[in-house]
Amino acid sequence: MRPLSLAISTFKGGAGKTTLCINLAAEFAEQGLRAQLIDCDDQQTATRWYETSKKRGVLRGDKLSQIWISPEEDFEAKLETAPPADVRIYDVGGYAHSRAVDVYEQCDAVLIPVILEPTSATRAINVARILDEISTKRGGRAIPYAAIWNNLDMIALKSNRSLPEVVKILTFGKIPIADSIIKKSNHFSDVMAGYGSLYSKLEAIDSNPKLVPSARLRARESVLDAIDSIKMVNNEFITLLSDHGTRVKEARLG
Repeated sequence: MRPLSLAISTFKGGAGKTTLCINLAAEFAEQGLRAQLIDCDDQQTATRWYETSKKRGVLRGDKLSQIWISPEEDFEAKLETAPPADVRIYDVGGYAHSRAVDVYEQCDAVLIPVILEPTSATRAINVARILDEISTKRGGRAIPYAAIWNNLDMIALKSNRSLPEVVKILTFGKIPIADSIIKKSNHFSDVMAGYGSLYSKLEAIDSNPKLVPSARLRARESVLDAIDSIKMVNNEFITLLSDHGTRVKEARLG
């Protein structure tokens, strides 16, 4: 059976797409699925995270695999030789190019991360147009997509003047907006530095003899809050797939 193929993609730099891809792939693996992180971004950030985490021995279990597909490689041929997987998470470069189209053509659903910058909303419209064009070529079998708020500072959000403009642009572009909001967290930065997953952080907290029980509890709650955000991302994908009558694998988390 073909793996469930998902992408978190935008043509806006700094929107946190790679961070979400990495953490979502690690979360699927934590739940026992064969998760495959496919790096199609020229910057190879996801590949460096995986290789560094492997060298440090901080990736849990053996359910997560990763492959890098360079711009020069045959996309379809590389996928055919990839290890077996239940779900594939695609990380594609943050600009419109032919490899992005290759990825979208594989996808069962796409989430478009949006931050509080108007250009983030206009780039989301660009992604949506390509997805709609591919859906038309498929004969109407749509690729469900939605924008998702990412990396928000909930305190600063109250005084941010860009919010109405971003919402206005997304509404004008008829881009659905997911219910979930992914809050800013330093834990995501730690993971991206090559220190495994959020669950690796939990293990480090639990094994730290210097932490008194109250400090350990506070540290765990902070990491669990970040984990809940990633679970919300997964559930947004489930909602997209369900709403469009697409085959859904046993991938609901928590």
